[in-house]
Amino acid sequence: MTDETGHLIQKLQLVGKAKEDEYFRKADQALIESLHGKARAQREEAERLHAVFARLLVAVDFSTDSKQALRYAGDIAERFESSIIVLHVMEQQAMEVRIMERHPERPFLIGDAVGSPAEGVEDLVAEQREKGYQTLQRFLPPDLARHPVELRVLIGTPFERIVETATGERIDLVVMGTHGRTGLSHWVTGSIAERVVRLAPCPVLTVKDRAHQPPSD
Repeated sequence: MTDETGHLIQKLQLVGKAKEDEYFRKADQALIESLHGKARAQREEAERLHAVFARLLVAVDFSTDSKQALRYAGDIAERFESSIIVLHVMEQQAMEVRIMERHPERPFLIGDAVGSPAEGVEDLVAEQREKGYQTLQRFLPPDLARHPVELRVLIGTPFERIVETATGERIDLVVMGTHGRTGLSHWVTGSIAERVVRLAPCPVLTVKDRAHQPPSD
């Protein structure tokens, strides 16, 4: 009788252990599936967000607002693994002045110089653009080099070149300052930002340097 009782208890223990093992296998499987589901959802969300801000355009005029815009773009690129185009537009009128100073005997518009440059003018345009690239390189924050960055220097009307680049490169977000450096440039750049906001084919993030913000009470 004692042997039968012990055998029965042993069988019950085995059955109980089997049920316990089955329960934990199901619990483990459910946990694994849940973790896989969360990981998959996180990957999909990361891919979706990356697609939203995959390509950034930062328009700079070497002002403090432009420096702040570059910092914002760097933060966005860090979060969304974005590539960045940094664009500086050399204003057409300023280039015309430089060309006429160098060649007063041959007055013409910069459009003529770009389309069919006269002798000596092509070198001047290339020289000014090279200086623009060098200034742009010095202006970039060092940590921006962690991201894919392309530098561009164009000549023309700033808001037109910014919108053209945003459209042609299928930019996902334009980042730019709201104010230029000083004086007239301050108001001109404000107008540029307004026009880009209205005409760009994508969202535009306008950035103001903290120094331009009114003091709090």
